[in-house]
Amino acid sequence: MVTSSESKRSLLRLLGMQSRSECGYCGTEDGSRFLALRAIRLTCDDYQTLIDRGWRRAGSLLYLTDHSDACCAYYTIRCHALEHVPSASDRKHLRRIRRHLSAAVDNVLDLLVSGTEAGGLEVRLEAASFTEEKFAVFEKYQVAVHNDEDVSRQGFRRFLCDSPLLFQPLARPVEGLVLPASGLGSYHQCYYVDGRLAAVGVLDILPSCVSSVYLFYDPDFSHLSLGTFSALREIALVQQLHEHLPNLRYYYMGYYIPSCPKMTYKGRWRPADLLDLRTLKWIPIDRCLERIARHPVFCTFDPDVDKLSIVRDSREQVLDIAPAISPELLTPEERCRALERIEVLVDV
Repeated sequence: MVTSSESKRSLLRLLGMQSRSECGYCGTEDGSRFLALRAIRLTCDDYQTLIDRGWRRAGSLLYLTDHSDACCAYYTIRCHALEHVPSASDRKHLRRIRRHLSAAVDNVLDLLVSGTEAGGLEVRLEAASFTEEKFAVFEKYQVAVHNDEDVSRQGFRRFLCDSPLLFQPLARPVEGLVLPASGLGSYHQCYYVDGRLAAVGVLDILPSCVSSVYLFYDPDFSHLSLGTFSALREIALVQQLHEHLPNLRYYYMGYYIPSCPKMTYKGRWRPADLLDLRTLKWIPIDRCLERIARHPVFCTFDPDVDKLSIVRDSREQVLDIAPAISPELLTPEERCRALERIEVLVDV
């Protein structure tokens, strides 16, 4: 029987290193492996720790690429949302949306402010949940954009609606706060245009960041470039939340993959950092790009490290980048010692 104190602790099941499959980014048939954990329950604090070590989640599955032997280099990227200023290109995009919606706003940046709806645009932030309306948009998106004919309600629920994150209430309610559940956790930001659901941004709101999980949209609205608009709205959401939650300062965009053009767009929102998995330090992206260009496989950005890539035959180096650990390189005792650094309860 789970006690009330235990139910507030993270409980993970180690699934181990997963076998290689075709890479969805570079198309390599024998692509990367990844270490997987199944989150039975996960506190927002613990997930913040995990993503600051390079982990991401898809539903309740937590995964981290084995960077010591990968076909593509994956770097966690974050934007300093409080310092971000929309570029000329961003403003041009907002003006185009304003014209399409006939929005009566003088300053196009008002389109990014939660609670300010204009013309035919309405944006609702709600706790992550399944609805037939959302599934219809997701199914249409997967078929049109990803040529995925095998779309199911069960898969949609598991991937984008069900979350292991435990809602974390705020220390005290804040009047006017944009979080409907008054706490940290998993949310859907829903974009309606003229009453139709046009897009859904799946977000995790954590102690230090808003983390973008996924965006899907109705292809009928592709001319609005809702991916760009949603990113700007999510950066603005960080800025609003920061007024009430001082530690929440960043916008996490998942992985920046230099070899994949469709994933490098994330570097356009500056200032931005990439995570160095060897030092667990955040490095300004401008300092990383030259090093990445010279060495396309996974590299460290530490100027004191001579070797650019993490070699795959050194037990010590694999331990250094724990928990990206390979079972065949580590003994069970070493693996458990590495996992202890995550600081969560692990149920193996």
